[in-house]
This record gives sequence, structure tokens and C-alpha cells, in this order.
Amino acid sequence: MGIRQLMMLAIAFSVFLVTSCVQFSSKKTESKTENQSVSVDSSFQFISKIKYAKGFKIERHNGYKELSVLNPWNKGEIFQKYYLIPRGKKQKLSLPSDGQVIEVPIRSIASLSNTQIGILNFLGVLDKVVAVSMPDRIYSDDLNKRIEKGEVVGAGSGQGMAFDFEKLVDISPELVMVSGYMKISNDEAKLIDAGLPVAFNIEWMESSLLARAEWAKFIAAFFNEEQKADKLFTTLEERYLSIKSEISHVTNRPGVISGYHFKGVWYMPGGQSYLAQLLRDAKGDYCWFSDSSQGSIPLSFEVVLEKQSGAKIWFGPAQCRSLKEMADLDERYTLFQAYKDGQVYSMTKRKNAKGANDYFESGVIRPDLMLKDVAKILHPELFPDYELYFYQKLN
Repeated sequence: MGIRQLMMLAIAFSVFLVTSCVQFSSKKTESKTENQSVSVDSSFQFISKIKYAKGFKIERHNGYKELSVLNPWNKGEIFQKYYLIPRGKKQKLSLPSDGQVIEVPIRSIASLSNTQIGILNFLGVLDKVVAVSMPDRIYSDDLNKRIEKGEVVGAGSGQGMAFDFEKLVDISPELVMVSGYMKISNDEAKLIDAGLPVAFNIEWMESSLLARAEWAKFIAAFFNEEQKADKLFTTLEERYLSIKSEISHVTNRPGVISGYHFKGVWYMPGGQSYLAQLLRDAKGDYCWFSDSSQGSIPLSFEVVLEKQSGAKIWFGPAQCRSLKEMADLDERYTLFQAYKDGQVYSMTKRKNAKGANDYFESGVIRPDLMLKDVAKILHPELFPDYELYFYQKLN
């Protein structure tokens, strides 16, 4: 497991390390009135209403859509912009010059993060995937069958980069989707310069599970499936809010600790991260609630031990299947009360024979099950007949 994945496990289990950054021009030109005459079908006309997510927005113009990814590290800035146009209409449109132009619906995609795999499956467009980062880390049975047939290839790089540039250019998917981090890297800019549209998914910086799941509407826009995404998301929202309502009367809030120590740093979920909001909704007590970070808080082992040694519940390392494995990683883990009481849980229940973990695929699009799992762990009396879906207790 690489450093990038381990840091994702520690903070939200989704951070990707990217360096060497560039920015694109924000200069914008006005679209001409000739766009008014371009006819589009009803599926393209539909615009999703964004209720929770803060990281993107969709606007409709005459003959095209403007899809913007917002920069969570520099409020008010655009991370990247896309102009979505109906397939076959490009010659009839005069578009602004400050974004990538993409004909939709796209017919192929390289999905370089497992969270995107879960959303693509949710939308029913998994058959459009032609490349993934690491085939051996894919959980989806359908996708694994296509990988075995050679219909989906691995485009990850074994040299510390996010992807194999030459392979992606050779495959030439109509969209490459990556997890955005801080700024656009030189490698990502190189892909764009080579004519491959790159979509930046920054769902992991959202402040709630529902906001993360709502990025399904972002991905759906590239497939003309926004209306379907809206309906599916509404069902998810109703399920989540129903579970939250069942927990609302709880007054007992068990103390919670999250993550683990890695190479001298304990990356704790920030107080405004989606994991912190999950703990709020599940009625847990988390000593970092007052922190303002959306991502992670880098802490020393000593600080965590001082502040959280008495926590009752520990959501621990994803690579561990037993308490002994945890102690083998760091004997100091045995000093925590949750470890002593055997109240350590890991999201490792849904792993296949290859070790691929469904938590990283469908977890993003099943906020209802995430909440119910955590609520069951914190308040087992509330859901006596419910069996944990993603999490399991370490023995």
C-alpha cells in the first residue's frame, strides 16, 4: 500500500499526494448569441440542484453547461472549469476559453480513484470505464470480470506518480477522472495539453457524508444522467435522515478516537471533515469537534495519547484485522482504553480475496449504511437486529 493510500486511510481515507503545481488562466470570453439556436435534448437540459456539496456548481447557458470545481483551499477560486456540450454540437457553439470543453455524454472514462468506481456503479455507467489506477485494488465483481477480459487496463504508475501518462494517452479515454489535491500537478496539466480532459473530484474535502455522496451529480453531468442522479440521491438522503432521526434522542455520547500513527504523524480527521460530521450525527463525542479543518489534523502520538487515551471507541487502521496486528504495528496502542476494552473497529468487513476493500468504492455512495454502522457501534441498543455492513470489531 502506497503513502497516498495510507494517508487517505488516516484522515478520511481518501487523500492523494500530488506535487509540482500549475494553474490555468481565469480569463473568460463571452459566448455569442448564435448559441441560442442550438437545440438540445431534455436530458441535457436538466440541471441538478445541489443541496449539500460545496465543492462544485452547475450552470446552464445557451447550448452548453458550465461545470465548475471550486477550490476548497482558496475560498472563492475556481479549481477547474468545464464546458459541457451536446455531442455533435461543438462546431455550432462559441464557448468561453477558460475551461475544458467536453462533448457529452462521454463514452469512456479512466477512473483513477476507487471512490469514483462506487459512484459510477451507482449511476449505472460502470461499463464506460476503460482504465483504473490499480486493478488489484478493485472490489466490484463486474469490473473485475472486465479487467480479466482485458477490457479495462491498469493506468497507475509504480514510480510514485498518480498515473502512467503514456498508457493513458494510448488508451485515449474521453475523460480522465482524478482526485484533486491542492493544485493541478504538472503531470495532470500534461494530460490536458495532450488533449485528454481531466476531471478533478474533490469530494473528500466535503464536510458531510451527504455532501460527498452528492458528487454523484458532478459525475452524472458528464454522462447526461443528472436526472437519474437526482432521484437516486433523494432516496439516499431520505434513508440517511431517517436513521439520523432515530438517533436524535440519544444523550449518551461515547468518546471516540480515529485513525492511527504513521511515520511519526497521527492524521486525525479535522473538526469540519465529513468524518467528524458523521460522529456528530451518530451522537459520538470527539475532542476535535471544535477544530476548523476540513481535511486532517497532523498530531504527534503523545498529543493523541494525552487527549484521547480514555476514548471508549476506536475506529482504527484499515489494514489491521486483529488487536494483535495493531500491537505489532505499535505497542503503544495498548495504552488506549478502547484497545484494552476490545472496542476497536475497522472498515474491513467487505474485502475480497485480493484484499480490495468495498469501503473505498461504495462507502462514498452509501452514507446511510455508514451512519447506521457507526450508530450501531456507539449505541448498540438502538439497532439490535442490524448487522454491521462496512465495519467489524477487531478481536
